[in-house]
Amino acid sequence: MRPVVVTAVLLLVVLMSMSASAAWNPGEMCRTKYPANYCRKDLGPGWFQFGPNRCVKAILTPHLFYEDARKHCRTFTNGELVSIHSFKELEQLECAMYRATTGKAHYWIGLYWNGNSYAWDDGSKFDYSNWARGQPDSHWLKPEGCIEMNYGGWGLWNDEHCYRRRPFVCQAKL
Repeated sequence: MRPVVVTAVLLLVVLMSMSASAAWNPGEMCRTKYPANYCRKDLGPGWFQFGPNRCVKAILTPHLFYEDARKHCRTFTNGELVSIHSFKELEQLECAMYRATTGKAHYWIGLYWNGNSYAWDDGSKFDYSNWARGQPDSHWLKPEGCIEMNYGGWGLWNDEHCYRRRPFVCQAKL
């Protein structure tokens, strides 16, 4: 009887996992829940409103090291790598990424390890996270001080080595 119970539980877990992944449809969510809302300030093409006082842009190319992505974002007026403070912001950001490419690229966000704690590039309070299972793991003896998004699944975060090249998401405060 015991193998039957184990098999049933495993089957249930697999079905629940398939159901959860099938239920999240970024195209549908972005079309219905978060339709394209272009930035009210003219920052150029590809910028979307992100809450009342910020706009975001997912930059697919070039892939840059974390520090270079940070510098690139700072070329925009009041620009930084993006900070995320709620599940709603996470979903809105996923839609900006999805509009840049329907492929699930790993993007740098503005979260990093400052040696003592996690901090946002823009100096805002670290009050929300969406770590992938088993993350952050700081990969043993080689610290992974920079954070990427879309690790394993849409919206999930991972600590990664800062010398990896990634697309990135900039924000501009209005």
